[in-house]
Amino acid sequence: MFSLHPSWTHLLTPEIGLLCFSIIFLIIAAIKGDNSLRKGSLYLAILSLIFTFFFLGQLFFSIPDNEHISVINTMTGNSSLLIDKFSLLFKMLFVIGGIFTFLISIKELDEESAWTGEYIALILFSILGMMVMAGGADLLTLWVGLETMALSIYVLAAYLRRKEASVEGALKYFILGALSSGMYLYGVSFIYGATSSIHLDSLRAQLGMMMVKGGIESIPFPLAFGLVLLIVSLLFKIAIVPFHFWTPDAYEGATTPVTAFMSVAPKAAGFAMLSRILFGGMIPLYDILIPLLTLTALLTMVWGNIAAMLQSNAKRMLAYSSIAHAGYILAGIIAALKAKTNEGIIAVIFYLFVYIFMNVGAFAVIIALKGKGEEGDKIVDFTGLFKRSPYLALFMTFFLLSLGGIPPFAGFLGKFFIFMALVHSELYLLAAVLAITSVISIYYYYRIVCNMFLKEGEAKPQLSEGIPLKIALYLMSFVNLFLILFASKIVSLFEKGTIF
Repeated sequence: MFSLHPSWTHLLTPEIGLLCFSIIFLIIAAIKGDNSLRKGSLYLAILSLIFTFFFLGQLFFSIPDNEHISVINTMTGNSSLLIDKFSLLFKMLFVIGGIFTFLISIKELDEESAWTGEYIALILFSILGMMVMAGGADLLTLWVGLETMALSIYVLAAYLRRKEASVEGALKYFILGALSSGMYLYGVSFIYGATSSIHLDSLRAQLGMMMVKGGIESIPFPLAFGLVLLIVSLLFKIAIVPFHFWTPDAYEGATTPVTAFMSVAPKAAGFAMLSRILFGGMIPLYDILIPLLTLTALLTMVWGNIAAMLQSNAKRMLAYSSIAHAGYILAGIIAALKAKTNEGIIAVIFYLFVYIFMNVGAFAVIIALKGKGEEGDKIVDFTGLFKRSPYLALFMTFFLLSLGGIPPFAGFLGKFFIFMALVHSELYLLAAVLAITSVISIYYYYRIVCNMFLKEGEAKPQLSEGIPLKIALYLMSFVNLFLILFASKIVSLFEKGTIF
């Protein structure tokens, strides 16, 4: 039995609205019509996400700082779904990712003649799942959100079903994703068997008592085994080495707007869910978790950057780059786990906020290069771009330099905040590897910049980006250039959405 908060309809207005919009777009998808109907639906979807963002902002400023409102409670008094500023910040990140994904989708869907109403509904359903992941307070509620997101992303990855690479990448993603979901549920079953609870606060209390009484040796094997399965399944979802194998093929095969969306929003949702479980349920085990997570973060930062250097396809390069960035973000979570302060959490939220604009922006330029009979996703396709389209070359330079962490771009601040959190937590090895691998990443980003400005390309037709894509490019470039001016105000805002 469950009980609902008296103001649950107000607290869940963004989720309820998003669910209603998703169903509406499914109904529209069943209506026969030409591409103008589908394109109009996409503009309506952008408007629906703007309204959702407005409601999220209203909730963020109406909820007191450091207050957790339990929307769904069990009869035993445990919470299953929370509303707090931490979850609301992540929900706003998901919505921003969705808005820019829709803006950059129009040109790609025109080129591929792939307008369907299901495309819009699937993205909205995936965002709805991410919202549940950000606010879940028990392991099954989190799983429901995870699967709602994952099932939608599986279908989106294979959206270009007539392309072999798209189907192959989606199939690998689905098989490995199903395996990780099975591991998650298997782990939850062991945890429930050992603790008689799936709620994070109960898990935290029981682990705390075990550690006080007898340390790590007092934790029964079934519980330890379940916790390991749980962590491994989550590391797969955020593409942490060695659980990253699906990422390059899925990113390369999917249509480029979907790739851009997959690289930011689901990754942010995975880190939100990981934070909930680590800080809400498993923090008594921080002495054991820190060395294990540190090893995976080191492998992720190193391998992600090395593999990116070897790629000739820009989408695969950005896929491996996203793996490296996942390592940077995980390092911020480790810093928060070690110091038990909010500095690492603030750095992670800021980094994810910046990452949306710089990574989606890079994929948007790839979409702009796409033409009839030309994919535009190879590194050689950028050759001579400055002469063909100077502003596109400048935009791509902004995004790549930001991804590389070069000042004065926003990506520099993101990495700097994580670096300082690591130093303050005395995690000097992680800080050093972050700095070194960031320098290494400049090499493969510079390859594209070199092709755009220093090499002569073949004569090609004039590029036609379309107004929505141009709007997205200008907005994302503006953020990457000028966010540094407002960084202190944004950080002070993010400080309200912390866990500790």
